[in-house]
Amino acid sequence: MQQTPKALFALYHLGLDAGGVYAFRNMAQCARHLQIETQRLQALLAAAHIDADTVGHVDFALSKWHAQAQFVTPETAAALINEAWNGYQEALARIDTTQFFHSVNYDDLWGDGWDSDDDNRGNR
Repeated sequence: MQQTPKALFALYHLGLDAGGVYAFRNMAQCARHLQIETQRLQALLAAAHIDADTVGHVDFALSKWHAQAQFVTPETAAALINEAWNGYQEALARIDTTQFFHSVNYDDLWGDGWDSDDDNRGNR
């Protein structure tokens, strides 16, 4: 079955399958889910510019979208996938291979300044 780049993005980066169900999956698990070889999946991701090497040079808050995907329902997953995919495509148009943007402040994932030790936001 042919996978669209958006469906691959949703599965590999957001953890959302075609039914909108979230599960954390690494590369091998995604390949098994798709019933293809890992090398084939890597090639498909690279061809769609959604492989790890490319994503690191795109100024896009992928970790934030992955976190949000964990809390969607199958009924609302499509909207989140579309919004994340469109945002990624816009950011991809501005790719900067001289920069690496994958540095994530997990204490301030949303970028709203909640990064102090007393924010009580996460399980620390």
